[in-house]
Amino acid sequence: MRVVLVNPPSPPEYRVSRGLMGGFGMAVSPDLLYPPIELAHVAGALEAAGHEVAIHDGDAAGVGPDGALEAIVGLEPRLVCLDSSSTSLDQDLALAGRVREATGACVAMLGSQVTFCPDTVFDGGRIDAVVRGEPEETVTELARRVDAGEALAGTPGLSWVAPDGSVVHEAERDKIRDLDALPIPARHLLANERYRFPGVEGPITTVKSSRGCPLDCSFCGYTLAQGLRFRFRSPEHVLQELEDLYERHGLRHVVFRDPIFTTRKDRVQAICEGIIARGWTDLEWQCETAVKTLDRPLLEVMARAGCRHISLGVESGNQEIQRKHCGNKLSDLDQAAEVFRACRDVGIETRAFCMIGFPEETPAMADETIALVDRLDPDQVQFCAVTAYPGTPLYEMLRGTREFDFATMTGFVALEGNEHMTAEDIEAKIRQAYRRFYLRPRRLLRELRTPRRLMGRVGRYLTMFQDRKSTRLNSS
Repeated sequence: MRVVLVNPPSPPEYRVSRGLMGGFGMAVSPDLLYPPIELAHVAGALEAAGHEVAIHDGDAAGVGPDGALEAIVGLEPRLVCLDSSSTSLDQDLALAGRVREATGACVAMLGSQVTFCPDTVFDGGRIDAVVRGEPEETVTELARRVDAGEALAGTPGLSWVAPDGSVVHEAERDKIRDLDALPIPARHLLANERYRFPGVEGPITTVKSSRGCPLDCSFCGYTLAQGLRFRFRSPEHVLQELEDLYERHGLRHVVFRDPIFTTRKDRVQAICEGIIARGWTDLEWQCETAVKTLDRPLLEVMARAGCRHISLGVESGNQEIQRKHCGNKLSDLDQAAEVFRACRDVGIETRAFCMIGFPEETPAMADETIALVDRLDPDQVQFCAVTAYPGTPLYEMLRGTREFDFATMTGFVALEGNEHMTAEDIEAKIRQAYRRFYLRPRRLLRELRTPRRLMGRVGRYLTMFQDRKSTRLNSS
């Protein structure tokens, strides 16, 4: 059976990267285009089950909804699965409805947003099913049932519409325990040469070498989607994927998309030693992780193996907020400063991820975060507005009887204020933080060495606070 997996085109206001924020998605720079690696993992599982699979990536193809529809219809699928994000959900659903009408195929959606708000996405009869949680096994079973003409009832991890119009939520599907049992992603179905990362010359790809995070931050979509238990692929299995992308596809730039890449130092050490032993001296890679899982010896071997950049979760400089919302991942500020210093010593660039607008946060607390960034002196910084994604502890804490407008969940627009700051105050504080970081004389000198990257950051700064709702209203 032919199955088409779809990464829908981004909204016209800005690019959306649907794999970020634990699958809730995030507005990103137009210079960033990640491959839809989750869909490539699903495609690998479907191909192993004997299905014919195609991936349509609207952003990589450079098309809008009309072009995406034409491409999908031309593939004559019997099953179509579309990825989704919070901020693009209205457009994703509109495309799904058009695909369903034009093809008569079974149409499903996956992603964290539809996983945790499955009922509402069935309004209007635009989709047949929602794939909740990890998609590989659920989509494979869905494809088998559609191919055999069987009913969807009894498929774990699936939500679907009964003949009487009610939404049926099947039992949760267990998290995949043995990640080594999964096929490596089907990169042969991707236009690998089109994916890029700001400041990196040449195409990039992404690798998910583990799932789950034990830190349990209140705002985090990754623990929600992947669980608190750290599940990891063996070094041998990761190296198998690296060999495929390096030898078969000629890719030389990798972004590891694990929530906390260095949770197991021995595993990372083995991956690094495998890269070095294979002589992949031109393979360059980056990762995301937590400061508390790093030390200088590990950073030294990572640098020798080609690590050029690490994004580190700083979140907040206030210890009360760290303990309550951030998994206490930054309890030792001296150790944090040493990690950033060691990264610079071994030649690894750093980015600090920070957030402003926690429920109890005062302007003075936010200033602690800005001051900490000054002390850590990363090469790059990202300040986000605290966003309560559906299903997270923070969402349950804040929601009450209110309904959030998912179209505003860009990661930068503040959905609302708290008892100490309005939404406008939070966004103003983020702008202040960026200005303070990038306008320091030492920082300006660094940035002027790479003017192209600087212009990209300026462009992103000018557009990051756009609100899809207000943009639509102003243009109508």
